[in-house]
Amino acid sequence: MPEQIKGETEDVEVQEIEEAQEVHYPYVVRGATIYCTCGTHTRKLDMPVSHGSYIRDKAMMNKTDCKVGIDQNIPPFGACHSQEKDGIDIIINDAKDLVPFTDEEGNPIEPSLPIEGKLCEPKLEEEWSDTQEKTLVDGEPALAVNSTITCCYGGVIGFMDAGQEVY
Repeated sequence: MPEQIKGETEDVEVQEIEEAQEVHYPYVVRGATIYCTCGTHTRKLDMPVSHGSYIRDKAMMNKTDCKVGIDQNIPPFGACHSQEKDGIDIIINDAKDLVPFTDEEGNPIEPSLPIEGKLCEPKLEEEWSDTQEKTLVDGEPALAVNSTITCCYGGVIGFMDAGQEVY
């Protein structure tokens, strides 16, 4: 019987240590740079109306900030290279805000213009994952720089920065 109690105590201690070592990623604010693994261009996460929570005078974002569209949270990412995407073919001659590509050694690769693909029209069926469950913004878990969301066409949308401009 004493061994069971000892084992339970050790389990509690291990759990407390793991919780104390929990990794906290920077919170995401309006203006964070986002990308899609199937898209060609980076964009800025937007927020039509603030939730009322701020870091460094910038509006914090939450798990539900995943509305797609020009005047919403997530704009199109240029051209889509997903094999699952059909629709309008586009040609982009603008290299501004291109997702940075590198070779196997990490050296930057200069893009060749024009860029061809399908018109990016993100389609999301879920909310952001890997959010900060213990920090609520307007009653919902806060977004963190490690949060992601998946597009129905196979792309994963993530963050290049938290938008706080403190690095």
